[in-house]
Amino acid sequence: MHKRLINQSIATLLTLLVLSLLLTVAMLPSASAATGEAGEQAVTGQINETRSNAGVSPLTVDQALSAQAMKKAQALAARGYLKDTAPIAGTSFKRSAGNSISGESWARADDASLACQLLKSISFYKKVMLDKNFSRVGIGVATGNSNTLLVLVYAGGSTPVTVPGTGTQPTPTPSPSPTPNPTPQPVPQPQPQPEQPVQGLNADEQKMLSLVNSSRASAGLKPLQADLSLVKLARLKGQDMINKNYFSHTSPTYGSPFDMMKAAGVSYRYAGENLAGASTVNSAHTNLMNSPGHRANILKGNFTKVGIGVVNGGPYGKMFVQMFIG
Repeated sequence: MHKRLINQSIATLLTLLVLSLLLTVAMLPSASAATGEAGEQAVTGQINETRSNAGVSPLTVDQALSAQAMKKAQALAARGYLKDTAPIAGTSFKRSAGNSISGESWARADDASLACQLLKSISFYKKVMLDKNFSRVGIGVATGNSNTLLVLVYAGGSTPVTVPGTGTQPTPTPSPSPTPNPTPQPVPQPQPQPEQPVQGLNADEQKMLSLVNSSRASAGLKPLQADLSLVKLARLKGQDMINKNYFSHTSPTYGSPFDMMKAAGVSYRYAGENLAGASTVNSAHTNLMNSPGHRANILKGNFTKVGIGVVNGGPYGKMFVQMFIG
């Protein structure tokens, strides 16, 4: 009996030691910003192959832009963006007076090459990568927590320009498993009646609400109810992004979407936000559903209400903001 207690104590101490070591490793990410020549060439090759396939001229690597990109990669790493719980990608885009233009995209993956593939796979980021106005690119990388952050800074025109703040996409959350649809009644039944127009929504917002709920119905989920308090916040956010030339979950005016909800007295247990820029509602919805993080928000079973704001303007014609709560 005494020997068994000793063995148990030793096992417990070993377990605690292992956990302590794991915790120490997890708390010490390295935030380097060196791509290495091979890594830089691989990323540049991917970008220019994508541009070539689209009939767009290749980009040249600009060392001054790379310095900016590395600085941003380190800044994002310091803010915790190497963690698995952080957003997986983001972008910002700005047209300046004259012929200068700048843009920035970033993504997190296992390595820089996979991060570049992620940016190519999501239409919004790919559109930035393929912009014909860009002629130069800077590449920066930060690593830690077994993850890699890739930052791409684009520029075009006669002179380099200052890159605006990073824009982020929603933190991906696991998609709820679709609930099996019940067996239909043998007697023909009319199709579910169309959603009654919600007073206070414009035509684009109403259409996007219908598309969102149609996607949820296809996944066996209940429809989201329009919340006019969230609609108001979503419109404010969309207009703010247009007015101040940014694309981010963090507004320089209002803070995060959660800050906006708190200030407006909106209570929730779960909350999320989707952002999109597109010329039409159909295009915006398709792009969101093709992006894993956005799709997860639309199909999240814990969400019960949504505020959709569609504002005309910005580089893509319309700005779309979806705020979810549950």
